[in-house]
Amino acid sequence: MKRRYFLSITGLFSGACLIPPSVAQRIKQIGSGLAQPGILSPENPCGSIYAIQNYSDSAYTLYMGHPSAEPDYPTLEDFIEMKGYDSREDAALKKFFLEWRESELDEGETVTKEHLRQLRTEFDTPIEGSERSHWLDWDYEMHESPMAQAYHFMENLPLSSGEFDEHNHDVLGELSFVEGDQPGSNLTYCEAYGAESIAAIQHRLNELKTGMQVVIGQH
Repeated sequence: MKRRYFLSITGLFSGACLIPPSVAQRIKQIGSGLAQPGILSPENPCGSIYAIQNYSDSAYTLYMGHPSAEPDYPTLEDFIEMKGYDSREDAALKKFFLEWRESELDEGETVTKEHLRQLRTEFDTPIEGSERSHWLDWDYEMHESPMAQAYHFMENLPLSSGEFDEHNHDVLGELSFVEGDQPGSNLTYCEAYGAESIAAIQHRLNELKTGMQVVIGQH
């Protein structure tokens, strides 16, 4: 699923993120290479959003945190709780074992206290195997990755107040919010198109007093 938002100049139409003409002029200079994007950055930023330009086009993928940061895998106990099981209760752990580790049981075998004891010895270790694969495919790609965190951060900002036709207005920037870039994918990310979009985002972050700076880079 893809949703699109636009950033434009104050007074042209209702909706979208409206930008004062004086700032819009500076953003256009950035887009044409006559000014550096950093001229709009806050003086004392408290955090960074990385905008990494794609190989094939002028789009920038946004990251909350460094793009190359390794996943912070949850412990087995945290994963069990995350999936709705009470790790303190034997009955809940038996249910977890049957639903997530049934392959470890022989045909006709039931979950024993020894199985639960062994499970508890793994509580403080990062998840592995099928549990890690599931977490990466679902929790990480949809919520925990730097791309997904940027998606949700930007999604929760008041970027737009209505729908409009971008072809009829002086659009400075465009954002796309993507959930699943192809069938079967959970990849969740936000893209900005062109340096004007990056500058317009920075202006909006400043307006909202987020203290965030946008750092531009390339793959």
